[in-house]
Amino acid sequence: GIPRGPRMSGFARALLAIAVATAVFLAAAAAAEGQCDAHADPRCMDGANAAYASVGMSEGTKKEVKLDNVGLAGIAFVLMLLVAVLAWIFATIKFAWDGSLPARLALWGLLPEAYAAISVTSVIALLRLKTHASTPVIVLRNCVTDQGAKDLAEAMRLYGKQADLQAIELPHNPSLSVEGARALVSAALLEGSKLEELDLSFNPQFEGSVVAAVQPLLKPKASKISTLRLADCGLQSKHVQQLAENAASSGLRVLDLSCNEIPGAGEALCSICEAPVLEELILTCCGLQHEDLQAVAEELPYTSIKILQLGGNRIGAEGLRVLAEYLPKSSIDELGLEGNDLEAGDLSPLGAAWVKRPFSRVRLS
Repeated sequence: GIPRGPRMSGFARALLAIAVATAVFLAAAAAAEGQCDAHADPRCMDGANAAYASVGMSEGTKKEVKLDNVGLAGIAFVLMLLVAVLAWIFATIKFAWDGSLPARLALWGLLPEAYAAISVTSVIALLRLKTHASTPVIVLRNCVTDQGAKDLAEAMRLYGKQADLQAIELPHNPSLSVEGARALVSAALLEGSKLEELDLSFNPQFEGSVVAAVQPLLKPKASKISTLRLADCGLQSKHVQQLAENAASSGLRVLDLSCNEIPGAGEALCSICEAPVLEELILTCCGLQHEDLQAVAEELPYTSIKILQLGGNRIGAEGLRVLAEYLPKSSIDELGLEGNDLEAGDLSPLGAAWVKRPFSRVRLS
């Protein structure tokens, strides 16, 4: 089962014992000093003098005894303080060694929580130790390997529900392969998983094979994944066709396929557009051909898509004219057209479409 909270380690118990002993010692010393202050209570000095006289001590001997007592007390305090500092240093080295130090510093309020996401080990420690607050998003770059992905998947199984984990973003992790992606997908498919977003973008080493790994997430009611980002994952047209097999009946709301060269994928993109609740489709820098754009544009009136990003595809004036023809009949409210070799004189069809049905935002640069 999921642990209620972290158990106190032996180092923490020792540190606590030292702190308590130091506090007791200081309290006792303060009480003794308050009771036997000769200026505050002369009777105390008289009693001490009588005791010294009974054993025949001289004034010099009495001063030496007092100094010895003060010296022993100071030495004891310094030793306790030194032990406490050494224990703290040793515990810090231990936490640094097991990778949990950034997470603990974040939980103690000494670091922003975002700084704890410097390694898989640190994030796992954060999920394990943070028992009374949520960690809805995990972002890890340039540090995730296949073994790290498997460890993270296990942490999702153990602590994901209590952490209210909803999004995992793993861009730019060149040591991550499809094997690690499969482990994360398996964790997202577990009953009780709250994961809604999976971002595997900018991992071209996948070479498109990641599509097969994420396919189980797209089956109806298989998971809660509503946002899938596969930008620059080495996808080709055949991989888009494979993705379309399940995406058309999935619960996806956001799909990012940008920075994948997928010319000729128009028909597959049309199938993806049929997803019943798809609201945002990102096709930036995908090398789309005129036929691809024509197919997508004709499908738009029959979709729920509200945001369409087509920047960097060099669609030109003719492509814009085809797109503008179907915009008034669609639900598009935001359109990205930057980097498409468009000039001011090419925008007339877009203006005419806006007159028929205004949309809130168009990006041209």
